[in-house]
Amino acid sequence: MRAPEEFHTSRLRLRPVERADAAEIFRTYAGEAAPTRFMPFERHRKLAQSVTFAERCEDCWTSGSAFPWAVTEKVSGKLAGVLELRLSPPRADFGYIFGEPFWGRGLASEAASAVVAWAMAQPAIFRVWATCHPDNAASAAVLRKVGLSYETRLANWESRPQLGEIAGPSDCYALTKPVG
Repeated sequence: MRAPEEFHTSRLRLRPVERADAAEIFRTYAGEAAPTRFMPFERHRKLAQSVTFAERCEDCWTSGSAFPWAVTEKVSGKLAGVLELRLSPPRADFGYIFGEPFWGRGLASEAASAVVAWAMAQPAIFRVWATCHPDNAASAAVLRKVGLSYETRLANWESRPQLGEIAGPSDCYALTKPVG
């Protein structure tokens, strides 16, 4: 199962992340403290780390192991963030990160809504889920806005280097549909 290469919403274009996006990824979010605060990867200190990430994204598209999209504004063409979907029928999970200049404008919800709607429309997908740190109220609000419901707190779920968590908790949100 493969995800579409592109999504278009009223304000956004989602397209595969490319190596050429590395500098913008670094500038927009990966090298910044605020956007990476709750993330399970270390904030990038060098552009080379963002290049490696962008190359990984290209490899994911090639292998079909994951589908990371660059979320760009239609009007300006600027990269606002990245959203990645992983398909493992009967379920799919996703994660996202946006640069601070793009917060509070509904862009994460708009991008995630398109991807979640597509995933839930697939006959083989019965559950779409995502996690966020319990203190990340903005991310929890995005997940609820796109139709996911809080399920549980997962203990010792993932590391968060910026918070000094070796195995920190995550709140799990999901959207399901009946089987059959």
